Amino acid sequence: MSSQKQIFNLLDDAQLAAVNALEGPVVIYAGAGSGKTKAITHRIANGCLQKLYDPQKVLAVTFTTRAADEMALRISALGVRNVSARTFHSAALRQLKYFWPKAIGGEIPKIIENKYKVLKAALENKPIRGSVKEHQSTIEFAKTNRLDPDSLTDVDQASAYQAYIDFTDKNNLIDFEDVLMLLVAILEDRPDLADEVHQNYQWITVDEYQDVNPLQQRLLELWLGENRNICVVGDSAQTIYTFAGASAKPLEQFTNKYEEASIFRLNRNYRSSPEIINYANKLLSQMPKSNASVGSLLPTKPTTHKVEVLPFINDSAEAEWIAQSIVELLQKGAKETEIVVLARINSQLEIVAASLEELGVDFLVQTGERYSLRNRLEPKITLATIHATKGLEWENVFLMGASDGFLPFVQADTAEEIEEELRLFYVAITRAKERLFITWSRSRDTGGRERIKSRFLHNIEKSLTDPSGDETEFEPSKIKQIYKKETLRCLYCDKALVSGTEVILKRCKLCPSKTPQEYLESAKNWRTQQAVVEDLPEFLVLSDASLEAFVDALFNAENEEFCMKIAGVGPDKCARYFDEISTILAGVTPQEVTLKNL
Repeated sequence: MSSQKQIFNLLDDAQLAAVNALEGPVVIYAGAGSGKTKAITHRIANGCLQKLYDPQKVLAVTFTTRAADEMALRISALGVRNVSARTFHSAALRQLKYFWPKAIGGEIPKIIENKYKVLKAALENKPIRGSVKEHQSTIEFAKTNRLDPDSLTDVDQASAYQAYIDFTDKNNLIDFEDVLMLLVAILEDRPDLADEVHQNYQWITVDEYQDVNPLQQRLLELWLGENRNICVVGDSAQTIYTFAGASAKPLEQFTNKYEEASIFRLNRNYRSSPEIINYANKLLSQMPKSNASVGSLLPTKPTTHKVEVLPFINDSAEAEWIAQSIVELLQKGAKETEIVVLARINSQLEIVAASLEELGVDFLVQTGERYSLRNRLEPKITLATIHATKGLEWENVFLMGASDGFLPFVQADTAEEIEEELRLFYVAITRAKERLFITWSRSRDTGGRERIKSRFLHNIEKSLTDPSGDETEFEPSKIKQIYKKETLRCLYCDKALVSGTEVILKRCKLCPSKTPQEYLESAKNWRTQQAVVEDLPEFLVLSDASLEAFVDALFNAENEEFCMKIAGVGPDKCARYFDEISTILAGVTPQEVTLKNL
């Protein structure tokens, strides 16, 4: 009985009602920060503890490994074991491996680890226009929407798609979309195998249901069959992946399909301050009615700071102010893990990364699924795109680039695309718990057209923001406050190292590197190619300072253990790049210099 009682502790009325709805179709419309994960994990645990559910026949699916792990941990903490909490892809792959010998025979094909490399090889020497990256996005979108090459009207896109299919078939390869497509085909073709799934999974919960794509929705239907024990949770206002095929329509039309569905709305926000919630509600009011399934958020925390909107004369001024403000927060006692800088696209983060390095501030860059729980525990500032932060939260959020062209993005033309940009803005600001700084700059450092404040901001009452933010343009500061945990000195002249770049290189700017320039240039060329292979900006492979320090270390015949300690390199990048960069540098032969021990 005590185990059952703890299920209901600290649940609000709406959460409690959802937790007790254990049979039949259930839809939970859950606003940002409203405790949706708490509600669905307690609901699963409640059903298991009351012996209505068999834990081994419960399946909870979501979209990221991090979210799946979080659900599994919470359910386990509530005293329930053996519940399957997985991503769509991991659940599908597990089933595909099990059914393949019965349906096809033998072992499943090899799964592609780097789709970019495979597609590049498939398109080699073929007269197809367009970049590999563009064709990769098209192919992924087509597969998630269950389209074949003949369905594409663009000749080059269709040809690239067909070339990719031919290449993967010839080499016995499949990608992650193929995993779902093949499993769907098997379950559609073999009712006996579909029945086996129905017997194994009789209670299904889907998290972030607004992000489901047509392929995933079809797989979900096949998992269910005639079963009506389905619980979905989502928020149309947080649909930000339609470019990848996601659609909120299944969530919005759920009660049309399941007329007897129990409906719950979670709108009490436990994450953000009232000032941030009021700001978020102003964005919600700009959205179409189809996105308003939850309604306005209700704050539960005490008032703190106003939302600040700050314009700058150029990108450098914006980046320097953000970096300096982070230093001030750290010196006032804020933890590194409580601070994030958000941007619309990865390339915006590079100038902030450079400013933080210059001030001696450690940081990590988060890029979607490459981000791990282990990294979240490291004591560093986070730099991330908005898309990569879904489901996460920080005490202090800096949202940069809030100008037309970034938010909304320049490529957003249609009304639907502009609406998605608004939802992306909403997701960004609802990551903040206590402090929210929204910044934008009037121009690039190199000139160009003058930018204007985001149209989304113009529709928000100025009374919700710091008035000074709309009147003052900030210029780069001439006085920089360096954040150092200890004083380090130059290896050559023993002067104190002032900037973050100097700290990484372990020498001051007046003492040039003893490594010949040819080595650094070769390493930079390698980084350019590696960035293309990994589909990342160059600074996310290695920053300028980290790359130079890495090259210096290799030129001086330092071992891997030494290189792991270089800021911005660490164990992971050292393991991936040490041998490759060593080989590149070994092939360099500058005049009168030889590279030793590589």
